[in-house]
Amino acid sequence: MRGALRGPLWLAVAVAAAPVPAAGQDRSALTDEFDRFAAAFFDELQVRSIAENVEYCGYFGFDRAGQWVATPPTRGDAHGCLPDLPPPGFDALASYHTHAAYDIDSEVPSVDDMLSDIDEAVDGYIATPGGRLWLNLFDEEVAILLCGPGCVTADVRFRECAAYPPDVEYTLDELYDREDNDPGYC
Repeated sequence: MRGALRGPLWLAVAVAAAPVPAAGQDRSALTDEFDRFAAAFFDELQVRSIAENVEYCGYFGFDRAGQWVATPPTRGDAHGCLPDLPPPGFDALASYHTHAAYDIDSEVPSVDDMLSDIDEAVDGYIATPGGRLWLNLFDEEVAILLCGPGCVTADVRFRECAAYPPDVEYTLDELYDREDNDPGYC
């Protein structure tokens, strides 16, 4: 691992300048190195999240050497996760969390996801069971799709919902509308 701090509070992921996606993963849309770091981190975390059908969450930031690191994942439940506070001196640049195993509408950030990031004043990365990678931009109150299904590790049970396909971007108001109009089936 490059630049990892020693000690129990840190988890780092080594990411090459241009990582090669695993089979079935299209990361061509990921042009930002931090986004590629997040995708590589989620590849491993998604396996646990999906197998246990729980969300995992934490924060991304920089270590003292200027390398990207993640706080150790906090285990939530099937519908949410409250991360442990970052350690003193850790500058949280973004939150992160998974959306557990496949569910009918877990392929977009929730209103609560966005509100949490706005409240903490950090951007938020979200990995879905279908392998989508989202980024909540707290200051713009918008969620953008960084890459589509299979971009990060996906649940083998995932099926695209033709009756309720996700868009590629949502404002906070649009997330409210989506939740209010969820048909509850695919």
